[in-house]
Amino acid sequence: MEVNTLLEKSNYFLNKNKDEIMVFEVNDLQKLLKEHSNLYYNKENPVISDFEYDELFKKLVFLENKFDIKTKTTEKVWASVIESTFAKVPHSRPMISLDNTYNEEDLNDFDERVRKIVNNNIVIPASSFVIPAEAGIYKNVNPLNLNNEANANNKLIDSELNPEWRNVFQRLDYTLEFKFDWLGVELIYKNWKLIQAITRWNWVEWEDITENVMQISNIPKTINYKETLEVRWEVILPISSFNKLNAEALENWTKIFANPRNAASWSLRTLDISVTKKRNLKFFAYDLANFEEFRIKEKKDTYFDVIKDLEKLWFEITSYFKVCNWIEKVIKEIDNFWDTKKTIDFDIDGLVLKVNNISLWNTIWFTEHHPRYAIAYKFPAELVRSRILSIEHSVGRTGTITPVANLEAVNVGWVIVRRATLHNYDEVEKKWVMIWDQVWIKRAWEVIPEVVAPIVESRNGEEIKVEIPTECPICSWKVVRDDEKIRYYCTNKYWCKAQVAGSLIYAVGKTWFNIDWFWEKQVILFLEKWFISDLVSIFSLKDKKDELLNLGWFKEKSINNLFEAIEKAKKQSIVSFLTALWIEWVGKKTAKTLAKIFEKNEDLIDFKYTLDDLLRLEDFWPETSESVLEYFNNDLNKENLKKLLEIIDIKFEKVNVQEGKFAWKRFWVTWSFEWFTREQIIEIIEKEGWEFIWSVSKKLDFLIAWKDAWSKLKKAQELGVRVVGLEEVI
Repeated sequence: MEVNTLLEKSNYFLNKNKDEIMVFEVNDLQKLLKEHSNLYYNKENPVISDFEYDELFKKLVFLENKFDIKTKTTEKVWASVIESTFAKVPHSRPMISLDNTYNEEDLNDFDERVRKIVNNNIVIPASSFVIPAEAGIYKNVNPLNLNNEANANNKLIDSELNPEWRNVFQRLDYTLEFKFDWLGVELIYKNWKLIQAITRWNWVEWEDITENVMQISNIPKTINYKETLEVRWEVILPISSFNKLNAEALENWTKIFANPRNAASWSLRTLDISVTKKRNLKFFAYDLANFEEFRIKEKKDTYFDVIKDLEKLWFEITSYFKVCNWIEKVIKEIDNFWDTKKTIDFDIDGLVLKVNNISLWNTIWFTEHHPRYAIAYKFPAELVRSRILSIEHSVGRTGTITPVANLEAVNVGWVIVRRATLHNYDEVEKKWVMIWDQVWIKRAWEVIPEVVAPIVESRNGEEIKVEIPTECPICSWKVVRDDEKIRYYCTNKYWCKAQVAGSLIYAVGKTWFNIDWFWEKQVILFLEKWFISDLVSIFSLKDKKDELLNLGWFKEKSINNLFEAIEKAKKQSIVSFLTALWIEWVGKKTAKTLAKIFEKNEDLIDFKYTLDDLLRLEDFWPETSESVLEYFNNDLNKENLKKLLEIIDIKFEKVNVQEGKFAWKRFWVTWSFEWFTREQIIEIIEKEGWEFIWSVSKKLDFLIAWKDAWSKLKKAQELGVRVVGLEEVI
């Protein structure tokens, strides 16, 4: 099926309510999902998102049951048999999927279904019933009606059990672990050695990829277990490795992978094993094909104990593996998971919930598609499909012009996205993005939507090439290319409204002049009305109170609040003042260094330093030094400085010179402290002249940690970052 036709039909069913789909359309939907399955499993080139696939699947399940369709596509794994160079291996136990959920309501429904099955079938010795003394409500409850024939045989009948008492009696433990959506691989060990590695190809046949798997560094080639062991793993590609791979692809104008999963699958199934070796692939064990034999032999009653035993046998499992009793604790753990998710260097698309008590699995049983004792809670889609409707050329505060895609509205991680960045025009060309393209969208760092790659197969010839502007879209001045920074920028630095607006929004923000009640929309509005034109004019806004009130958009109280905030901003430290001037290449750290050469107002106006003088300063590179010289030697800037210094009272406090073991070090802080907020600790760090960065990485020198910091602590330890207590710093 043509990709365009495939997408058109997919959109048709996605936009249609399941009750509106007719019986004669079910066959079309079955064929559609088979096509998508083939693209996903065999060609590693899906053209719809996981969320869209799940939505189509759920609709098909509903329709096959509603119309009593005898041939149920949903009961099979749909990877079609295609030509492959890997040897085929039959396997006795198929790898089945998990049922999915996206919300708390579905998790509660899952728990209710499991309890109902268990309570209808579980056998409990009568002697085990102990009613808590404090549970006065149950004093007259007889949970076992011994006159009932079934209960006489110790069979618990759900309908005869008080529902509230049942919840006290029947506690279900669940395990929580990462849900991967990568490439499943089975490793077969015999007599301590790895003898074969296979990956799913279709429902019962697997591909032999032993030689490729042998290239992966964290796969144990021998284990301390003599019996046959069939361990199931997920192969993953760390995000850092994926980003490096795509960066190299951009430089070499080769294939860009839409996501790490496709890159990992391609890297593992390539015929060139040297490619597999250098891809930095990782494996995590999560299951056994011969699970029942192993757990009986090792006398394990819980899933948690089985997986922990794998770790003892030298298999790597994920760092996140928990047991929660009661579904409410599961939901709470999921709600608190987002901080943990940001610290892991690989993609997961959710968490897997399983009944921990293995003896209940056969009671709860399976459907032909998934086990009933487990469910996957899937996170909001991070990679979704949309269409580029147009390209907007956005001008930033430095004059850099950025291509921004206007999109068909799409939900990305619970946020409706209509715009996504393309970063720069070189990237547009390298990714070969065009207007009207179907594209993959993701939210970088879960915040900024960006275009990952076009779905080239969907093109129909109506797409339009993205043209690089030769004039600024705001002020019509000449646009110039800067090869060093890989950017196109507007040369009208002082009069382009976009650049002026950007620099003012930056200056009045919380980090620098900190003028409350002065937000981005107000800055843009006041510029358009000519109430302000530069930083100096902001301090004269009170003279325009009547004009502001006449706009009809502001009440007198809010305007007075703004004027009070502007008045407070007249007292500034030298570091905040220098940073708010928006001198190119001068951020807060550089401003701290630059501040050391100023002692009074006259030093700012009568700038006496040369390029060589500036280059001697700590961390001052040629471009920084040249930018500082250009700013302070510009006549217009000198005039503005004189006016500002007549208004603003600058504190030329002595900036702390970094000394001791923390000199020129970078810090990161965990969230949980008893007596200090995180913001207060950051303020202490910056006051000392040290640097705070926003992630745990190799660039970090110290992690300040207290309790509940296990994920950050583990990552810091893995990276060799020194962990210190707050008492060592303050």
